[in-house]
Amino acid sequence: MLLSYDPAFLFIHIDKAAGSSIQSALGPVAPVTRNSRFRRRMVWLGALNRSGLYRSLEFPEHTTAHTVRQCLPPEVYGGLFKFAFVRNPWDRLVSRYAYLLRSSSHPRHDTVSRMKGFEEYLKWQIRRGKFYQHPYVTDSNGRRIVDFIGYFERLPEDFATVCDRLGIRADLPRVNTSPHPDYRSYFTSATRDLVAMEFRRDIELFGYTFDGIKAE
Repeated sequence: MLLSYDPAFLFIHIDKAAGSSIQSALGPVAPVTRNSRFRRRMVWLGALNRSGLYRSLEFPEHTTAHTVRQCLPPEVYGGLFKFAFVRNPWDRLVSRYAYLLRSSSHPRHDTVSRMKGFEEYLKWQIRRGKFYQHPYVTDSNGRRIVDFIGYFERLPEDFATVCDRLGIRADLPRVNTSPHPDYRSYFTSATRDLVAMEFRRDIELFGYTFDGIKAE
């Protein structure tokens, strides 16, 4: 997550959707969230600590927009350009699987590496119920509370839109990638339908099909 007052923006980092690359690109043009200058600016704007998080301004990396909104007064949150990037749920699941298999230092590496294959991983991830994207950009009533949603599948164009909106120039590096074969090769018809059912809110909200983004 990146929170900046000049330029005024909030980037909500959804994992495995190019978030690390975007943070690397935008970090140099934004003050670090815990920066004392940022804290003074927020106090000057009349920010109130309603949740306890705001006292240190050290939000977790994958904080939701709803949590940030609870920590900031309406005029501060409303004055930010708020955006996130999302990814095809089928592709994102495969990317996460590949990442956990190759990242031996990750706390869940051993758990995933002992699984028989992707189908077991998929069912495990669904049971955990923590890999949805829509909670990052919606409020408790399911309403979208960010200004712009970019797509991993059209990352260069949508990142350029963000930079134009912020009036900045930034190069987008490739960070934390998880190489793997075409995600579609991991699915059977049954597991494809399972994702369609379990991740239907993400699919509907962001306009995805198994093969990509729905044509407008």
